[in-house]
Amino acid sequence: MKKNKNPLRLNIGYFYNKSIGTSREVPIDIEHITLDDISARNLKSLVKISRTREGLLLQVSAKAEIQSSCVRCLEQFFLPVNIEFEELYQFPSRYREETDMIVPEDGYIDLRPLYREYLILAMPIRSLCRPGCKGLCSICGANLNETNCEHQQEDVLQKEEDINEDTA
Repeated sequence: MKKNKNPLRLNIGYFYNKSIGTSREVPIDIEHITLDDISARNLKSLVKISRTREGLLLQVSAKAEIQSSCVRCLEQFFLPVNIEFEELYQFPSRYREETDMIVPEDGYIDLRPLYREYLILAMPIRSLCRPGCKGLCSICGANLNETNCEHQQEDVLQKEEDINEDTA
């Protein structure tokens, strides 16, 4: 048996002849996956597929860790995110607009683009590797989480002098 190279490609062909209201839950557990420019690990998801009059309703809940860069220290880290979304894939006979998603004729739905989109939307604009990240030295670029540089000591002394002048 050939192993599925795309674990987010689901076989939905059996739904074509099922009655309205038929549903099935598909668990997804992926250790590591790359979705174009997004790298994720520990993707755990549950996809509920329901047959409706118009097509197939997909209800997805997932959690994963996405590789991101800290906005302060620029270090790479894995950011935990949770996503939930619903999408309706319409049967070709119900197709109305260009933006509608259509149930593919081959009986397989590729969820990679949807997961990528919703994972990106779940990421904060300013990701921090940890709440107390000290960032980089503005003069020499040293990672202040890992080392103390001479510039930071100068900066602290300058701030103390400024405070003393303000209170005098």
